[in-house]
Amino acid sequence: MTIKNIDIYSEMNGSYVVDKDKKITGYASIDKPWQKYYSKEAITASVPELTAYQYMVSQNEDNLSTKAIMYYGKKISYKNYIDMIDETARRLYNLGITEGEVVTVMSVANPELEVLFYALNKLGAVINLIDVRSDYKQIKKYLMEVKSSEVVVMDNFLPEFDKCMEDEDIDNIVENVITLSPYNSVLFPFNVLAEKKSRKEDSNLYSKIDEIKKKNKYMTWNDLMSVHKYRYPRYPRYKKNMVAALVHTGGTTGVPKTVKLSNENFNAMAIQYKSLNANYNKGDTFLNGIVPFVAYGIVVTIHMPMCLGMTNIIAPILSPKEFTEFMIKYKPNHTATVPTYVEHFIEDEKANSMNWKCIKHIGVGGESFTRTQEQEVKDFLKNHNSSGSIDKGFGMTELSGTSVTCMGNVNKFTSLGIPLPLNTYGIFERGTDKELKYGEEGEICITGPTEMLGYLDNEEEECKVIKIHSDGKKWIHSEDVGIIDEDGFLFFKGRYKRMFTHGGFKLYPSYIEGIIVSHPKVENCCVISIPDQTYGFSPEAHVVIKKDSVSQLKKLKEELIKLCQDKLPEYSQPEDFIFEEDLPLTSVGKVDYKKVEKMRIKKLEESTK
Repeated sequence: MTIKNIDIYSEMNGSYVVDKDKKITGYASIDKPWQKYYSKEAITASVPELTAYQYMVSQNEDNLSTKAIMYYGKKISYKNYIDMIDETARRLYNLGITEGEVVTVMSVANPELEVLFYALNKLGAVINLIDVRSDYKQIKKYLMEVKSSEVVVMDNFLPEFDKCMEDEDIDNIVENVITLSPYNSVLFPFNVLAEKKSRKEDSNLYSKIDEIKKKNKYMTWNDLMSVHKYRYPRYPRYKKNMVAALVHTGGTTGVPKTVKLSNENFNAMAIQYKSLNANYNKGDTFLNGIVPFVAYGIVVTIHMPMCLGMTNIIAPILSPKEFTEFMIKYKPNHTATVPTYVEHFIEDEKANSMNWKCIKHIGVGGESFTRTQEQEVKDFLKNHNSSGSIDKGFGMTELSGTSVTCMGNVNKFTSLGIPLPLNTYGIFERGTDKELKYGEEGEICITGPTEMLGYLDNEEEECKVIKIHSDGKKWIHSEDVGIIDEDGFLFFKGRYKRMFTHGGFKLYPSYIEGIIVSHPKVENCCVISIPDQTYGFSPEAHVVIKKDSVSQLKKLKEELIKLCQDKLPEYSQPEDFIFEEDLPLTSVGKVDYKKVEKMRIKKLEESTK
C-alpha cells in the first residue's frame, strides 16, 4: 500500500512526498501538488518492459490457487486461467494467427473473450474490440479498416454480422468466423438449461443462428480448441510500443476514431492502481461493470484486477438493471461502473434490504456525477454497514480509461480527483501550450504513460488531440473544460464541443445538467441546444424523474424552473423542461446527447410542416 487513507485537510506527514523548499509557481504541471498524496515509490514507479500477458502472469506467480474468474457459478483459478490462455494461443497459432495480425471481436464479457485477449497478446497479435450494437454497415467499416481475416462473434450478434459476409469485399477478407456461445463456460447442467430457456424465448433468433453456423467459414469456439497443434508457436519477444488492442471512440463528441493502445498503456494503468488506497487485495472480488469493447472495460476492469490478483466476476452487463442484479447475486468487494448504474443499484428495493459490509470501493465516472448523487451513495454505503468509498474519476479512450481519480478521503465534493501518480495534468488555453494558473478555466490536458499510441490511419484527427508542448512532451488535448485547484484537484466544467452560444453568452450544457440533477426527484437529465430566432440557440432540458414522482409533473416542473432561476443566470435557464421515460445511452452508459438532440430537432421540424 502506497497511500494512506487520510482526510485531505489534515496535515501532510513523512509518509508523503513533501518538498518544503520547492517554490510554488502557480502552474499545476510544474508544481504537481497532487504528489503530496502519494509515496515516493508511487511517483517514481517504472512501467515494466513486458507484454500485457507477461505482466499479468508475473504478478500471479505466487497466486496460482486464487480464483481468477467467476462466471455464473463457474470458478477458474489463476493456474487454470493461464493454462487456458496458453492452450488457446497454441490453437490460434495453428489456425494461422501470428504477430501483428488483427483479430476483430464482437462480444460482451465472458471468459473466452478475456482468455482470447491474453492469448492474442502472447502471440503478438492485436485484438480489435467493436461495439456489439453496431449495424452491419459499421461492422463492415471496422473489418475493412483493419483487413481482419479472423473474426470472433458471440452467437447473439451473428445475424447482424452475417449480413457483412454477403458483401464480396468482406467475403474476400474474412477467412474464419469463430462463434462464441454465452453458455460455453457456464457450469453443467445450468448451461444446457439456460440455452434451452433462451431458445424457447426467442426461437426465431436461434433458428437464424443455427443456420448461420452451418455456412462456410464459420466455426465454433469448441472447433477452435480442436485445431491440431502440429506447429509449436514461436512467441515474439517484447518490443516497445507494439499495438496490443484497438478500441473505438463513440463519436458522440466528434468523428468516430480507432485508438491504438500499447502493452505499456495496459501495464501502466495496473501499476498506478496499485498506488491507490482502494484497499485492493489479492483474492478480493471485482465485479466487471463496464462493457469490454471500450478502453475502460478492457484496460481497467479486465487487465487491472487480473494484475492485482483479484477475482474478476465476469458479467455481460448492458443495462442498469443487469448491473444491480449482479451486485445482489455476487456481493463484490469492488466494482467500476457509470453513474446511471449506481443510481439504479442504490434505489433498488432488494438492494436496500441487504447488508453491504462487503463493499470496499465503487469507482464511477465523475464528470456527470453530482454532489447530490455522491452524497446519496455515501449515505447508502454507511447505512448498509459498508466502510467503503465511492470514488469518482475522469478519463478518455485516448488515455486508456482512467487518468484522474478520488481515493477514499482524498476527495473533494464535485471534483474528479487527482491525477494517477505517473500522470501530469494542466489547464491550458484551448489548443495551445500556454498553461493557465490554479483556478483559471481552460482546456484539460494530460501527459503520461497511459497516453495512446495514436489513431489508426487518421493523422489529421491525431494532430488535433496529441500536441508536443514546449517541454518536449506529448500532451493529450481533451476538448474538456476544467480548473485545477492548489491541492491538485480537477474540477470538470463542460465540453467545448457541447458548448453553444445564446445571445453572445457561452453555455455549457453539463453545468446546467448538474444544477437540474441536484433536485432530489430527478434521476437523469440531458440539456441540448435548440434553434432560437432571437438568440441563435437556447437550452432545453430533457429530464427523467424518479418513479415515485411521476404523478407530480406540474409541481416538479415549477420546482425545476425555480431551482434554475435561483442557481443560474437568466441566459442559462432552460427554455423548456421536457419529461422523458428514459434517455438513450452510449456503450459506456453515458447519455447520448447527440441522439437526444437529433430526435428533438426532427420532432421540431415535423411540427412546423
